[in-house]
Amino acid sequence: MGKIDAIQLDLDRLFDPAGLEQVAPRLAGPHFARRELPLNDLDSLLLDSFPGAPDAACAFLRLGKGPARSVRVGISGTYRVVAGESGGWLLLPAEPDRPAYWLSQAPILRSQDALGHVLAERPVSLAGLNVSPAGLSVDLRLPADWHLDWVVWRFAPGAAALADGLERPLTVERRAYFLWSSKVNFTLPAGVYHFLLHGQVYTNDFVWPRNWKFHSELDAHGLYLGLDGLHLATGKPLYGLLKLQMLYSVISAQAEDGGWRQGEWTDLMESHYRLQNAAMLMLAAGLEEYGDDALRAALEKAAAFLSRCTDQTDIGHWFLHDSLEDSEANMEIMRQQTNTPWIPSRTLGKSPTNKLILNTHLDAMVALERYRDATGDGQYAQLVASARDAARGLLALRPAEALYRMIYRAIDLTLLPEDRAMALPLPLRLLKRLTWMWLTPRMHRVKRLFPRIVMPGGLIERHIAPMHYDINYHPVNVMDLARVRRRFPEEDLDGILTGAVRAVSTSGLLRYWSEAANRRFAVVEWADALYQLCTLSPDPDLRGRLAETLLLLHDLGLGLPPALLGGDAEVTRHDRRTPCPSPTDGRLLVANLSHGAGVEFLVVNPARSPLALDTESPLPADLEWRDAQGLKIPGPGSILVQQRSWASGRTNP
Repeated sequence: MGKIDAIQLDLDRLFDPAGLEQVAPRLAGPHFARRELPLNDLDSLLLDSFPGAPDAACAFLRLGKGPARSVRVGISGTYRVVAGESGGWLLLPAEPDRPAYWLSQAPILRSQDALGHVLAERPVSLAGLNVSPAGLSVDLRLPADWHLDWVVWRFAPGAAALADGLERPLTVERRAYFLWSSKVNFTLPAGVYHFLLHGQVYTNDFVWPRNWKFHSELDAHGLYLGLDGLHLATGKPLYGLLKLQMLYSVISAQAEDGGWRQGEWTDLMESHYRLQNAAMLMLAAGLEEYGDDALRAALEKAAAFLSRCTDQTDIGHWFLHDSLEDSEANMEIMRQQTNTPWIPSRTLGKSPTNKLILNTHLDAMVALERYRDATGDGQYAQLVASARDAARGLLALRPAEALYRMIYRAIDLTLLPEDRAMALPLPLRLLKRLTWMWLTPRMHRVKRLFPRIVMPGGLIERHIAPMHYDINYHPVNVMDLARVRRRFPEEDLDGILTGAVRAVSTSGLLRYWSEAANRRFAVVEWADALYQLCTLSPDPDLRGRLAETLLLLHDLGLGLPPALLGGDAEVTRHDRRTPCPSPTDGRLLVANLSHGAGVEFLVVNPARSPLALDTESPLPADLEWRDAQGLKIPGPGSILVQQRSWASGRTNP
């Protein structure tokens, strides 16, 4: 092991290194700038600054992999270390003219491949802690062939409010939220840096099938929804800075042709277009809020890229799911590297490699329409119209009704909760076993012969061509259909959506999804789908279903979808949004269903006793509150939410 003084880093000099003023920003806009500085042959620094908030800056320190060595990171002056209630640690100075620091996460060792995938992570060993009146420092041991990442914020003496906000989070900030892309809970603001690694957004899980972390614009979009919602709810300027950092970090990973490459499945660094769409949705929301030319330029490039990711079918243009569908050679590489078989087909006149995946197609339509909203550029209107024709055509197909009804009677048995499945008579249990062992793996053959995606009973399948069967995407399909319904109200989707909701409510699907850890993400997706539907319709039944789903999420220990904070620019224009109330009692769950035409909150009590709805900021005075039975809750005074139940308050009910 090298000597402790082999590398010494001072936090003050980290933020003001020699020659900083000569370094041109790697990313720049009116609200954000990022500079990259090599510290030596191994180590580098990214320094984010905010022209609108010059008293705040963020440093990403990377000590590159090399021989085993040690590093001392220190700071001069008298500081006290406070475990921040918002996560991480605050270094608060004794002298009023000294800056404060926020260490949002502990330093961590990582191993990456040449393509940027994170292959492994481990904690760094602490070799020593040194505290004296002159300053404090920590000594860290770096093993060979691992690099170390650390992120540090500095708040100048004039930015005390930023540190104060971290010390005193509201209840809504303590809440756990859930990203169904990485399938993990997270909390904000410190949780951002489980995903934002040295200026790039990654998954926060070692994801199947390669068990590596990869760039994830879908996670970035979920984080952005959470940050935007908390910025609205708390008014804290730090969330605005984190939003800008997230936007520009996504731009930093954009290729010159406008696309993003993730390499989720292969060494080809293929693009996954749902993640492309997520980046576009973020950029559209950011452009509407900030009017930043850098955001506009990135969004224009992204839209041009997405417009080329289509396949001409007999029913119209179809947006592809990933760039592996570009060629049979790519699909073969996927098969070799992930052991995922595929069979070429020409169903509905598509190209042999097009998997006809519904949710990505719908999502791309929405992303291009959001692009038009944000920029006023209508050049892709004809392409979107053709894509709508294709979606409408596929959704309308109802061939082989008798055959599909018989098949789905058998498939429904495989989707029962465990207790109901065990109670089946022996012949039905045998049929259930034969179905999941033999029939569902062969459903792709039936769908190629008789193309259909909306099934008897209302369930919506994900795709036509791939060989696997996965009903866990039903909630995503419902969510995306609701989003299409919002953007294109002339589309006749109400019957399909009603049937899709009924399919879940009249079956044991919610319990089925909740019984296995690898399916539970679908419960969060279902909450997201119901949120979209509730903001489209005043139907009290939908609110009851959303409340019941939130109770289930609580019982499963899963966080809420970040969209429930009310920051989704798809649902409500930026200048018409309503802050989400923060309940004094952290056991209460709140869904902000406000959508521009009126204010509405759904409050769910998962406790075993009634709870009073008192909030950390005043609720609108003109809300009319009703309980789960639709009965008016009398006022004035605190709203009492009954145990394991909910209440809904809205204007203009």
